Amino acid sequence: MTGGRAAGSALRRLITRRQRPGDAAPGAAGPVAAGPIAVGPGAVAPGASAPGATGPGAAAPDASGAAGGAEETCELCGAPAGAAHRHLLDLADRELRCACRACALLFDHAAAGGDRYRLVPDDRWFLRDFVLDDATWADLGIPVQMAFALHDSAEGRTALFYPSPAGAVESPPAEETWRRLEETNPVLRGLAPDVEALLVNRTGTAREHWIVPVDDCYTLVGLLRTRWKGLAGGPDVRNEITGFFTELRRRSTTTSAGHPLRT
Repeated sequence: MTGGRAAGSALRRLITRRQRPGDAAPGAAGPVAAGPIAVGPGAVAPGASAPGATGPGAAAPDASGAAGGAEETCELCGAPAGAAHRHLLDLADRELRCACRACALLFDHAAAGGDRYRLVPDDRWFLRDFVLDDATWADLGIPVQMAFALHDSAEGRTALFYPSPAGAVESPPAEETWRRLEETNPVLRGLAPDVEALLVNRTGTAREHWIVPVDDCYTLVGLLRTRWKGLAGGPDVRNEITGFFTELRRRSTTTSAGHPLRT
């Protein structure tokens, strides 16, 4: 799996750093530290869809500029994973692993992975009535127009990130602010820990909210990481972001934020 491992090695560089007071603006050079989810060898997210896939993030180049194209291999059994394969979160080292269809089915039960693996969901939900006003958004302290949040079971807290050319940057929310969001939007109480996220898009006039698999969020991070040019990003990255959300709308099922997705 030479090509797959080369791509995975490049995608591993899409790591997370925590925003601190006085940090440089997104895109500026600065120190980075390992984040809550890394990408294992051969994994597609974050940064690109599977080689041969269509839609946002497809065939994203690795850090050396080479386009993806090698067939991915299941990191559990070694079988071909296929272009549209699922991922498992390895809870021991917080890495996403490629999984073929047979292995994904094997772990498609909460207890199947034990304390080691968790299958990343494959459902996407557009929240038609999610409530997030401008004042609450300002309280979250996100300096850009996109963000995603998940429950980090290892830390026992909500982790909030925004995409940047340097990777996913963590901006921890105030507990009170997140508690108010959960009370207003009970759907947040049903997020699958570690592998499912709230994704917010406020670019332009958009005020859109989704529940998505966490690898979708890292695909979005990868679009900025690999397509960003200059200080403002350039038209290519804007087009890619537009395409990402257009495809996400097409693949999503509409639901209400007024109740958890599962109990």
